[in-house]
Amino acid sequence: MADWTSLLNGLNGAALAAFGREVTYSPESGAQTAIRAVFEPAHQAEENSPGVYAVLFVKLSDLPQAPARGDEVTVDATLYKVFDIEADTSGAAVLRLRQV
Repeated sequence: MADWTSLLNGLNGAALAAFGREVTYSPESGAQTAIRAVFEPAHQAEENSPGVYAVLFVKLSDLPQAPARGDEVTVDATLYKVFDIEADTSGAAVLRLRQV
């Protein structure tokens, strides 16, 4: 029987394979890299300005280093900045992004 973490890793890999797209991840310090991630451009309205943020689902092992606030993501020539990170125990994370 597989353990919970390995099942989640398999599910994360399947989601990235089915719905992922290539984006460019640029940490504040370090080299940028192309990764596969699931991007949702207008995820949820915020009470404060600017009003709407996007989300990016990633496998942490695909990133050159741990994500941090201020890192940048380029999706289809549009630049976003990471403002919040929600990591889980399976090695994946949801990054909340604001368009620059």
